[in-house]
Amino acid sequence: MSLKNKVGPLTAVVIASATVTWMVIGGNGITAAPASNEPAQEAQATSDTQKANTLYPVQAKKLQSQLVETHLTLSGKTLVNDSLTLTNGYAGRVTSLPYAKGDKVEKGSSILKIDTRALKTQIEEAELLVTQRKLELEGIKRLSVNNFSSKANLASAETALASAKATELALKIQLENANLTAPFSGILNSLDVEKGQLLANSATVGTIISINPIKVSVDIPQSKIHKVSIDTQANIQFDSGYQTDGTVSYISSVANEANRTISVELLVNNSESNIFAGVTAKVDFILERQKAHAFSPALLTLDDFGNTAVKTLSGDNKVVISPIEIIRSEREQIWVTGLEDTTNIITVGQGFVSENDTVDAHYQN
Repeated sequence: MSLKNKVGPLTAVVIASATVTWMVIGGNGITAAPASNEPAQEAQATSDTQKANTLYPVQAKKLQSQLVETHLTLSGKTLVNDSLTLTNGYAGRVTSLPYAKGDKVEKGSSILKIDTRALKTQIEEAELLVTQRKLELEGIKRLSVNNFSSKANLASAETALASAKATELALKIQLENANLTAPFSGILNSLDVEKGQLLANSATVGTIISINPIKVSVDIPQSKIHKVSIDTQANIQFDSGYQTDGTVSYISSVANEANRTISVELLVNNSESNIFAGVTAKVDFILERQKAHAFSPALLTLDDFGNTAVKTLSGDNKVVISPIEIIRSEREQIWVTGLEDTTNIITVGQGFVSENDTVDAHYQN
């Protein structure tokens, strides 16, 4: 074969090889030009946009804590401050009843008197006997100085005088008992006798009660008793519309096992006697000032343990379920504790997100 005939195939092989090499290294001549990064950036931006679009959008609001006066409102009932059943102390006929049922009486005032004419005569006789025994004792003492009387006679005279004095004292006590007086200032709530009635000793006469000050009894749950102490103030409202203030005067040391409450009593001024015993009362305890947040009760939820909570946002927009305690309720909002001073709370869309979800948060003004 001639050289001319061999050149054609060789040339074709060289051209084919160069073409393949050019295609592999990028085309524009033998030297490859640097590739542009704009398509990669656009792809990354598209990926970020798609990722952002997958975050659930919620509305949130930044809340700042405020100092508020906390209250504890419970239902209670009024009680008499003191009550006593009156009994007759001396048998006889009733001669005086200065007061009627329902009247106010002052401490020491006479409520009932018994006929004491015979008793006064007995007292006079006892007084004379005491005088006689004194004279007899003095005479025996003079005789004993000169040994004209024995020590036995002296002791007998002293005993007789002591007996006479005891009789006199007992009769005077009966005289006091024949006049029944009020042991404290109050109201004669019942009177079960009439003038001229013959009474036996220890017969029931009636009852006297004291309602100034009047007591208000409230059963406080064990979980909240630590918020109340002696001298804690409270506003008290009655069904009649009358309102007044009271002060805690007594806290029971024993809890009621049936309803897990502790009994607390307040004293309330009732000088006008316009508060009746045995009526219900709304007691609003005024507690200490503390930091709290206010928001709509519609935002409340429950955590995994069944505790009252609310959904908030962390700094990186992750959902946090924060337990809270309601300390005050109003018509359109509640006040709670348990949150940080500055808190981002989810206001719209909280029902569609769970704890630790990252959300697309839009904040309200």
